[in-house]
Amino acid sequence: MPNKTISVPDDVMPIIESLDMPFSRWVTDQLRRHSARSTLSFAQQLLADAALAARERPDRQDARAVGERMGRSAPW
Repeated sequence: MPNKTISVPDDVMPIIESLDMPFSRWVTDQLRRHSARSTLSFAQQLLADAALAARERPDRQDARAVGERMGRSAPW
C-alpha cells in the first residue's frame, strides 16, 4: 500500500513527536478502537438481521447488504 501524506498544524507536531510509537501506528490503533466501539458485534449484527428477516423475506439489495456486513464483522 502506498504511503499517504497528511498535513497537521505546527502546534500538533510536539504532541506527535512525544508519542511512544510511530504516528501511523498510533492513528491505526485509534481508528481500530473507534471502529470497535461504533459498530455492532458479529452476534449483535446477526440478531438485528434476523429480526429484520423475520418480518419478510429481504429483497436482493438487502440480502447483499447483510452478507457484506457479515463479511466485514466476521471474527476471522
